Amino acid sequence: MTNHKVKIFLLFNLLIPVGFFIFALTFMPIKQVFQFDSSDEGIELIKAILYLDGFSMYTQVWNDQPPLSTVILGFWLNLFGKSIYSARLLTLTYATMLVWSFSQTLRIYFGNLLAIIGTLMLIISCNFLRLSVSVMIGLPSLAMVMLSIFILSLYKQNFPHKNSQLLILLSGVLFGFSLQIKLFTAFIIPLILFDIIIFQVNKYNRQQLNWKVLLTPLLWLAACLIVSLLIAIAWNSLNYEQLLQARLSEEKITAFLAKNSQILTLSFLLQDFDYLLLAILASTVIIQKKQWKNSFPFIWLVISFIVLMNHRPVWYHHYLLMSIPLTWLATYGLQLSLDFFRQNKWYSKFKLANFSQITIPYLAAVLIIFAIFVTPIKLGVILVENHKYLEQNQNHIQLVDILLKHKKYTNWLFTDYPIYAFYSGLPVPPEIAVLSHIRIESNSITAEQLISVLQMYRPEQVLLCKSQTIQQYLSNYLNQNYVQNYKNSLCTHFLLKGIP
Repeated sequence: MTNHKVKIFLLFNLLIPVGFFIFALTFMPIKQVFQFDSSDEGIELIKAILYLDGFSMYTQVWNDQPPLSTVILGFWLNLFGKSIYSARLLTLTYATMLVWSFSQTLRIYFGNLLAIIGTLMLIISCNFLRLSVSVMIGLPSLAMVMLSIFILSLYKQNFPHKNSQLLILLSGVLFGFSLQIKLFTAFIIPLILFDIIIFQVNKYNRQQLNWKVLLTPLLWLAACLIVSLLIAIAWNSLNYEQLLQARLSEEKITAFLAKNSQILTLSFLLQDFDYLLLAILASTVIIQKKQWKNSFPFIWLVISFIVLMNHRPVWYHHYLLMSIPLTWLATYGLQLSLDFFRQNKWYSKFKLANFSQITIPYLAAVLIIFAIFVTPIKLGVILVENHKYLEQNQNHIQLVDILLKHKKYTNWLFTDYPIYAFYSGLPVPPEIAVLSHIRIESNSITAEQLISVLQMYRPEQVLLCKSQTIQQYLSNYLNQNYVQNYKNSLCTHFLLKGIP
């Protein structure tokens, strides 16, 4: 291996992933911020704690997500300590895997320089850094998808070596892991199968085309489904009622307005507007020149947009489903500008008189310069948001202090905001560990069930924060059996009568 190859190897396999990890660790206040997400961080943390305490998912702990993330997070917390910092380091590790596999994939398609620039673009894209340090499951699931796509790219690059089928199996296995972290990546499966089939067709002569072309995609699909099924069986997650019914029920569909989800999805297109412009240019070239080998991110982006436009509810973190292929396409847009920047004194071409002679490379160059000017604004927005999270800390810490004040009298804490239970080290009844918006609004839990939990566990402390529905359900019972101890703009705290 020559010195140049060694340097490139170290750049992509050490400097980029380690550099990203250190940058995110220093740029994002992961030790200081109480929570980066007002719902999911607490839910994921408390599920992992209950799993560590021996409670079974789906039978004792209500859980509308696959089990793999909870199992890994539980193992991680047991190994490195039950702290928010430790948990966020795990998510950052997933994010580093995503960044590494994304850079390697771009390197295969566009070369070293564009891979570096495209990776930097992903890192500063909207909410990527925030999600890289939030204890949530969307990014880890997409990290497995990106690893799967990278391995698939290696398969194409090494075809038809005799060991290339092992890469197909590995790619399928990784996607199976993704499904058992979060099911929202399932819609990418047909895209990958289609991509493999197109690749197979292009690699064989028309005379060689037969049913064997389908063997490779079927092998990938079998690896994916078998691994996913084995994980589901191992942790008893083949539970239609919890995994799917709450999400497909008529109550959920009517509880969340389609208009709100569609507006948020449309706003996703504007969050990285500079990337969108480059992606539109790249998509135009792909379609005009029929460059189907570069169409994977284009189809991924279009399908993601259609899925989200028809999905309810849509949350801000769903943007990752679009931002990854969007950045990939934008990188192709960067490639279109190379001919322009190779010209002598290219900067002299930016004159009004030249606007009548706009070419694709010229337009791509203009969009790149626009993206460069926008970059400091993006970083500034991230800093402003971080400051906002830090400003909210005091109110959160005040509530944790109140819980800790009565901790020695407390066996159980009833709360719809489980991150407070995590910080205070208080156990919550497993039946109500996951009081997500979807579970509440889909009527997957009723007033009678909540009151039954209160009667069974008789929690000494009750902390109600985010759900007006739950507060209405429990109002009469709490008035009869509890005393309101504290209230602020975030939550209301109750003590069981007789507790000092």
